[in-house]
Amino acid sequence: MIAMARKIISRTPLSLPEVERILSNSEVELTTLQQRVLNYVIRYSKLPADKAEKLIKELMERFELTREEAVQIVDICPTHVEELRAILSGYKRLVPSLLFSEEKLQAIVELIKAYLQETKERE
Repeated sequence: MIAMARKIISRTPLSLPEVERILSNSEVELTTLQQRVLNYVIRYSKLPADKAEKLIKELMERFELTREEAVQIVDICPTHVEELRAILSGYKRLVPSLLFSEEKLQAIVELIKAYLQETKERE
């Protein structure tokens, strides 16, 4: 059997809840690795996929974050400014000028807390 080379057409960062939704809805049997990934994302996802997607879009629109930055924030769901600052400090475009004021960082944290609270209330 000859393996065909795969060509990557596009790349899009996915949040843990989005990965969970994709793997959970798979119509083919998951490989061992895929099953391990599914178990991981089920364990560590803090929001349902629909809420995660909505939060990612809101972070990108309101705070001019890239999708990659927004996904990282959604995966971790920091509830303190210090945690958020640590996440964002890894992105080169933010380090030199620290585009975010303390007020913006606090606004992001409050938005995340609102999503987490809404999710908790629905459980």
